[in-house]
Amino acid sequence: MNGRTDENLPRLSDVRHAALSELANGKRVNINFSHIERVAEALNSEDIREIVYLVEE
Repeated sequence: MNGRTDENLPRLSDVRHAALSELANGKRVNINFSHIERVAEALNSEDIREIVYLVEE
C-alpha cells in the first residue's frame, strides 16, 4: 500500500480506515482474506501480489 492509505479506499473497499492504516504502517500483520479481496477489487487489481506480499514463517 506504499506506506499510505488512500482516503477513498476505506469507503470503496468497506474496510475500516484504521485497519488499512495499521497495515500500511506495519502495525498489523494479519488481515482477513475477504478484506484483501475487497481492497483488490476497489483498486481494480486482479493479482493480490500487486497490493500485498506474503511472508512464510
